[in-house]
Amino acid sequence: MKKIAFVLLIASITTSFSTAEKRSASKGNITVTVTGIDEIKGQIVFMLFNQADGFPKELDKAFKKVYVKEFNDVATATFSEVPFGDYAVSVFHDQNMDGEIQTNFIGMPKEPVGASNLTKMGKPSYKKCVFMLNEAEIAIKLRFIL
Repeated sequence: MKKIAFVLLIASITTSFSTAEKRSASKGNITVTVTGIDEIKGQIVFMLFNQADGFPKELDKAFKKVYVKEFNDVATATFSEVPFGDYAVSVFHDQNMDGEIQTNFIGMPKEPVGASNLTKMGKPSYKKCVFMLNEAEIAIKLRFIL
């Protein structure tokens, strides 16, 4: 009887380790580095979106957000424990610390902005900026536009 209980205990422990390993294996970290910071004031706002709705600038619709208040000409943020899937990153330099992207009368940003996979001027679309997280660590580098 003691042998059976011992075998069941070992099987239970092995199963729980296996389950925990699978859980952590289906999540990863996304490290985003932005360059082209001209003014060292305000904060850099990093937003991670898992849907097109709200991308690229609606903070309340971002899946995760990171605010970086200490930076130089480069700023880095890490989104940790992110479930594998499709995402897009949007970043802006909130120079006046109001939590919003300032725009002019036609809607163009007055503060520096950037997004994953963005190579041209113009409003980024989620479809063009999306990337897949399917490994434990990925790094994204982008440059502010403006």
